[in-house]
Amino acid sequence: MNIGETIKKLRKQKDMTQEQLAEYLNISTQAVSKWETNLTLPDITLVPMLANIFDISADVLLGIDITLKKERIEKIEKEALNYLFKSQYEEAKKILRGALKEYPNSYRLMVNLALTLRNIAWNTKAETDKKALNEEIISLCERILAECTDDKVRNVAIQYLCYTYCDIGENEKAMDLVNKLPGNGVNSDYLLGVILKGTEKFRHKQKQIVNDMGAVLREIMYLNYNCTLTDGEIAAYNPDEVAALQSKVIDIINILCEDGNFGSFSDQLSHAHLHLCDFNIQKKDYDAALQHFKLGAQHTILYDAICRRDDDTEEEYTSLIFRGMKVGNLKYISPHSNSWFLLQRIESGNYYLYFPSEEVRAIKKELLKYVNPADIYLIYQ
Repeated sequence: MNIGETIKKLRKQKDMTQEQLAEYLNISTQAVSKWETNLTLPDITLVPMLANIFDISADVLLGIDITLKKERIEKIEKEALNYLFKSQYEEAKKILRGALKEYPNSYRLMVNLALTLRNIAWNTKAETDKKALNEEIISLCERILAECTDDKVRNVAIQYLCYTYCDIGENEKAMDLVNKLPGNGVNSDYLLGVILKGTEKFRHKQKQIVNDMGAVLREIMYLNYNCTLTDGEIAAYNPDEVAALQSKVIDIINILCEDGNFGSFSDQLSHAHLHLCDFNIQKKDYDAALQHFKLGAQHTILYDAICRRDDDTEEEYTSLIFRGMKVGNLKYISPHSNSWFLLQRIESGNYYLYFPSEEVRAIKKELLKYVNPADIYLIYQ
């Protein structure tokens, strides 16, 4: 069906005459008649008005198949994210830029391009290039906030904007964005807990606990992290107390997952043990440091094996609180695996100086199984 036939069909559905439609648009009745007989097309400036009169989107008016468009965009997103996962950022950027030429008003494509550009900026050393990338990220995200009505896309754009503003020292702009966001009161998770029933409600509550506990544990672990002290202030915790906080995190997770099936909590366990490894190195307690190093590596590998799978298999928690809950595949959260980051840490931390070389080599061998071969060279730059 062409646009003229669509206008005629929609006009009749609204029980509207050609004269009435012409009056609404402040044009002649003959103009409407010519559209409906396919002699002429409406001026492009009238498309939004027509869409508003008929209470439809411009896509429907122009005969664009919304379902096919959505499927096409989702396919492009998946392809781009696969490149991101493999750290092939330029390929992802190329795909998304090309897609935006085809779908210039797709905010989902825009926000994915912003994510891609953030990864490129993170790996860019030239300040002029980094500045240009940050400016484009800001431009994309500000357009999304000005035009997009999808709250999920808007929230991601706010997140990337805050990160980028902080990167360029525009903290006041980041604070202004944050102050406009709702607090932790009534939110979608809370309301879903009210709406859902039976098994769905139970699984939702389990997921809420995992997400909330993960956030709480991260806050405990990094209470002192990146806190700039002013004159006269002292650190909230000394190094011994920070180490004690890491131990508390480990204890809490062991209570939550009493059967040793830690799922995504292996991420926090690996960070806590590796912090304690470095702490004990400073204390020159190399035996304790080695034990924490091994446990940190073990949980790093467990996390990557469970949460960054390449296939569609799913594992379940088996502890009392989370029993039967699926462990999510989180591979798209970061293009690099946790094993990749730990290998970088091993190289920069000179762990060979403190631990038997055969122990370090054995751990590196296991970690390399969870690193994309194309990324290995980045570890030794």
